[in-house]
Amino acid sequence: MNSTSPHNIYHVAGLDDRERGFSRQLHVIPGQGGFQAKLRYESLQIEVDLVPTEDQVVQGLIQVLHDRGYRQLRTQRIFIGERYLGSQELWVEYPDPEAPLETRNTWLGWIRQIVRRSLLS
Repeated sequence: MNSTSPHNIYHVAGLDDRERGFSRQLHVIPGQGGFQAKLRYESLQIEVDLVPTEDQVVQGLIQVLHDRGYRQLRTQRIFIGERYLGSQELWVEYPDPEAPLETRNTWLGWIRQIVRRSLLS
């Protein structure tokens, strides 16, 4: 992926897998026949392969983040090519996936969350 070619930039914000707030730039890069996406956050580097539309590549990146435990995700396009949009465009919010039935509203699920957090710290 060539980050010097003209591309669109989004803010991606939400809670990471350790429940810390984060906001990073998502680069959506046009390629032959579609779009690719690239995001870096701490040691995490995500690249989404070529898909037909810009919306699909953003959705693909959100899915990868959800799969890694990221929550309360939202995006806002801030650049179209070299044209700066600032906060002109609205934020797009992505619903969190449903928690597995065995971890929803149960004491066992609550204990698992505490143990998971302590292991990640």
